[in-house]
Amino acid sequence: GVTEIRADSKQKNMNVSCKLFVDDLQSALHSIYHKQVDLSKRDPVTSGLIQDYIKKHLIISFGKKVATFYYVGYEIEEEAVWIFFEGKLPSKDKNVFVVNTLLYDQLEAQTNFIHCYYDEVRKSYKLVNPENNTQFEF
Repeated sequence: GVTEIRADSKQKNMNVSCKLFVDDLQSALHSIYHKQVDLSKRDPVTSGLIQDYIKKHLIISFGKKVATFYYVGYEIEEEAVWIFFEGKLPSKDKNVFVVNTLLYDQLEAQTNFIHCYYDEVRKSYKLVNPENNTQFEF
């Protein structure tokens, strides 16, 4: 999986994008919520499940303040799905702490790449299950 966090201090906002394999996400949603999910058929129930799942498995903090981000939607790109969120920066703190357990319950060898941009500066980190958090200092 890939998670991109883009923080813009001038606009005081952030965008979050998560890229996962369609099959893996559908399996995870089915396993947790006991509903058959077909991402190719867009409906409010599927969007709600995706939103709930991501918010439970991805926590982003700036300093000691947890960021609140809102679901925008998703796009399917070949075998993968990009899920989009946006929100306000909760503080001016440039220490970004990320907890990411996306697909950890389903895939023992899950790897999640985190790319964090603060203004124009990019830093990246690779999490391999069971490692579930990292910190970026800008």
